[in-house]
Amino acid sequence: MKQNIFKGSFSQVEGAVSESFAKNSINMVKRFKTIKAIAFIVFFIGLGSYAYYGLSVFMINNMDRGTIPLDVNNEFIPVFSSIWYMHIQAMLVLVAALAAYIYREKNNIKGVFIYNVFLTIAMLLFFTFSFKLAQLIVNNFYLRMTYTILFVISYLYVFFRSYQNAKEMVYGTKKKRSEFVEWFSQNRKNVTSILFGVGGLYYLTKVIFSEANDLETKIMGSLIDFAPLAVCLASLLFLYFNSVAIRSYYLYKYMDKFRQKFGVAEAEWYGQKYKP
Repeated sequence: MKQNIFKGSFSQVEGAVSESFAKNSINMVKRFKTIKAIAFIVFFIGLGSYAYYGLSVFMINNMDRGTIPLDVNNEFIPVFSSIWYMHIQAMLVLVAALAAYIYREKNNIKGVFIYNVFLTIAMLLFFTFSFKLAQLIVNNFYLRMTYTILFVISYLYVFFRSYQNAKEMVYGTKKKRSEFVEWFSQNRKNVTSILFGVGGLYYLTKVIFSEANDLETKIMGSLIDFAPLAVCLASLLFLYFNSVAIRSYYLYKYMDKFRQKFGVAEAEWYGQKYKP
């Protein structure tokens, strides 16, 4: 009998959605006010979509004019060259942002579900386009083909493993997220602050010590051919994104049962403006 990962009963998925996951998700939507929504749209659509697309157009039009000439016969030049690719990615991001903004305090759980699903799909398109961009700076044809095979394998692995994880979550014994994921979910603000701090120190070092710029240039030049490999490895993040999406689905599907389980008031769970 085929097991459908979307047809689990509450008793089957009850242990898969932790209280911290539910409350962190709700708090994320509650904080999605006007300024944050505008900043989110500007960053992910303005910079992450159209500026990113503009960068690819600039690179394609200047393949043989840079300090290091690139392969003008690169087979990835026409891949995803249509602006409609970015229109689709931008639309997915817009839907995610509007869902979080519109359903904030009206139905927080519904906002969480739509936001996570559409943002995950948008990130899939973003990573795919990033791979195309990374391939443009690889001059060796055989190396590009090797990276392409690795990229396809990484995506196949992610989708297969995500499906298996979801099936295990619903019908097996792997109900809870790993301790690391739970810890990261509860401390992501602190982790983000530390990352920004490290980034700030890095750029401060570059400003103070000019020699660091020359060293960075040499290092980046030697590692440039490995950019597509970095995208292949980064694509494994979808194991986490897909896990969040399937848990958001079940949180939404059995939202009132989870509310009762965690002992949260309706106004705090759904929002002050919620209408049953």
